[in-house]
Amino acid sequence: MKKNKIKFEKGFTLVELLTVIAIIGILASVVLVSMQGSVEKSKTASAITTLSSLLPELVTCADDNGIATSATPGAGNIVCCNKSGCPTVQSGHSVTWPAILAKTGYDYAGTPSGSLALGTYTFTATKSGQPTITCSYADNGCSTP
Repeated sequence: MKKNKIKFEKGFTLVELLTVIAIIGILASVVLVSMQGSVEKSKTASAITTLSSLLPELVTCADDNGIATSATPGAGNIVCCNKSGCPTVQSGHSVTWPAILAKTGYDYAGTPSGSLALGTYTFTATKSGQPTITCSYADNGCSTP
């Protein structure tokens, strides 16, 4: 006599596999959307940190009776000029405006305002769709509104 053997098939059905793939796709899209904001925030933070690194040079420039550039800052241009004006470099100063555009998307905006001697020197950096970064000698820092 033959016994009926029940045969169990191992594995997943096509519907089960498609359901799992759909769930993974939804989760991946949620993560990507939430990460985009984080990437922009980190680029802004990087730009603020890079621009803040110029402030000690500005303090030293003022102490050495130099003047900060009054032209639109540009990557590679000198930060501290002597009293006769830029592009003549103040003795002992070789710091240049850092290149921030490629790394962060921010770029220097307009001409700096104020004076190092009066402690009112400020400069800004902008990026489309992002807050403007303002760096102030008086506040000794850079920030966004």
